[in-house]
Amino acid sequence: MYLAQATGENNWIKTIFDVLFTHVEWEGFHLWDQVMPLFLFMAGTSIPYAMARYKRKEEEISGKLFYRVLKRVVLLWIFGAIVQGNLLDLNLNSLYLYTDTLQSIAMGYLFSVILFLSMPIKGLLITFFILPFIYTTGMLLTGGYTPGNNLAELIDRLVLGRFLYGATVTASGDVVFADWYHISWIYSTLNFTATVLSGVLTGCLLQSSDSPQKKVRLLLLAVLVCFLISFALSWIEPIIKRLWTSSMMFLSTGISVLLMLLSYYWIDIKKRGKNWKWLKIYGMNSILAYMLFHTLNTVSLREFWLHGFEHLIGDYYPVLLELAHVSIIFFILLYCYRKRVFLKV
Repeated sequence: MYLAQATGENNWIKTIFDVLFTHVEWEGFHLWDQVMPLFLFMAGTSIPYAMARYKRKEEEISGKLFYRVLKRVVLLWIFGAIVQGNLLDLNLNSLYLYTDTLQSIAMGYLFSVILFLSMPIKGLLITFFILPFIYTTGMLLTGGYTPGNNLAELIDRLVLGRFLYGATVTASGDVVFADWYHISWIYSTLNFTATVLSGVLTGCLLQSSDSPQKKVRLLLLAVLVCFLISFALSWIEPIIKRLWTSSMMFLSTGISVLLMLLSYYWIDIKKRGKNWKWLKIYGMNSILAYMLFHTLNTVSLREFWLHGFEHLIGDYYPVLLELAHVSIIFFILLYCYRKRVFLKV
């Protein structure tokens, strides 16, 4: 990101943006690390609303439903491959199979739909706790959380091989893994699914006939439980977003539920959501917003129009460029919103 390129040891603007808008290299958690968990959480909250009639047996589960779910999974997978998997290279030698947020949403969504349709709410809640237990047990029993030498990364290397992000093949046919890439996907799908399930459970609660006061109490309880479990787990398992550790999953889930609680209280109970309607511009086209942010190259446009500010604001110039990139995307989304154009899967 441009923000990370700002110079100056005492640049407090850069320090704030680094904390807010960069990923932690290994252990720890920044605000930017919450974006991906929130995507998965929100994907989960939509499931009870979209699948309620099947859950209540009002409509029979049919091939049409399977087609709809699989279409969404495949499209998310393709979009993820476009963003980070080099799909548009049209070259098998540079293709990476499982390496993007949208693909983690696809897998978490697929398993969560299956679980939602086949289990009662209690079963979903139990599964939400069992999945991270399996994850953490496996990690602790096989050596822990050293970068490049942990169960999650080893499984990715074994299964994905040449198709793991950053991997290359030598002339002799040996696969060489990048020593700088330490993000896991396959084993972490356990906790991707748990994150989506947390959204499913939240959606079920909000959809229920319970009173608003009871919903608030239960959401607050869920926040406290998630934070307490994350804190307790952090004594034996570090918070590592790149591995999607269980301690990180509970921390990010607690934050997601807290944000949902605040939104529900302010908008649905207090009826004060009028000034927040602009968020629909992102919410109705969240996948398009994500893809534009990662694939729309506006560098030459921004630098042509804004280069004159560089000598005026110095170290703050990269911040201005980043804000310009976000603003361009916002106005594209605003146009799409007004024309009722939405990228749906």
